[in-house]
Amino acid sequence: MDRIEQIILHFLQKKANPEELNELSEWLKRPENNRGFIEEIKIWLWSGQAKEKLPKIGFAETWQRIENKQPLNKRKTLHFNRFLRYAAILLIMLNIGWWGARFYYGEPIASEKQIFQVAANQLSNSVVTLPDQTLVYLRNGSNLQYNSGFNKGHREVSLDGEAYFEVARNETTPFLVKTEKAKIKVLGTKFNVLAEKGAAVYQTTLVEGKVEFETGLGEKYTLQPDQMIEFHTEKNTAQIKQVNTELYTAWKDGKIIFRDETLGEITNKLEPIYHVKFIYKKPELANKYNFSGTFHRETSIGEIITMLKISIPMEVKRIEKFPEPDLIYLE
Repeated sequence: MDRIEQIILHFLQKKANPEELNELSEWLKRPENNRGFIEEIKIWLWSGQAKEKLPKIGFAETWQRIENKQPLNKRKTLHFNRFLRYAAILLIMLNIGWWGARFYYGEPIASEKQIFQVAANQLSNSVVTLPDQTLVYLRNGSNLQYNSGFNKGHREVSLDGEAYFEVARNETTPFLVKTEKAKIKVLGTKFNVLAEKGAAVYQTTLVEGKVEFETGLGEKYTLQPDQMIEFHTEKNTAQIKQVNTELYTAWKDGKIIFRDETLGEITNKLEPIYHVKFIYKKPELANKYNFSGTFHRETSIGEIITMLKISIPMEVKRIEKFPEPDLIYLE
């Protein structure tokens, strides 16, 4: 048994030490390792080891039964299906961090200054429940950080990317979202934040409650439900708009919605979702045509392009560049 297999075994037995948790967290950042981790979970649950510390059936024998579709126990199978449904969210898309410490020891073992990071990989969204029971949907490729003092007199997170927050209400302790060039303060509410480091525009969209948006220069703006603020980071200017909030939050439910948007606006939204890069060989295409539609995240980029071509006369050529974004030429 190699080093990482031993760590995974310790993890499942709740024996892993902080050094092993960190090592496992780093190993899981590589997408190609996710499948192996899921397979280890399968073996663990199917062999009945979830309740016992020592294996009842050897790993090789257990995996053979799985491959041959011979469940060891119907109740364990149901438990496995329910567990695996959330495994990718809770164990793969997230760093171990605070959650891992709670899983093993009941309380975080880190010092007050330790930083925990939740990182969604480039292919899937993640969901995390913070220590105060705030629910955060983290868009693919985004990062959320907080320290081990969270919910101990303060509630503060740092965001790079996009996230949807359902903040647990606490009248005495405001919830603060810090980004590179702005911050958002709330008591309890539902809102979306788009704030990638280096981006020219930040957006905060309010679904429910009330939020205060503060720029890096200290200017403050208050949002009401169904409002969005666009903050131009280079000019330090802000504009509040009335919007259909579903257009800005549907991603958390696996939907991609376009409403009378130009092809250029659509491809800009599709690039980070599908890890592709659109190149216009005929630049006029970007603003000449508008499109409305709703897609599910499971829809492939090829299927979306095929549907777009029904309304927009264009030729498309795709060049695979894995692990770099694929190039899609439009003319």
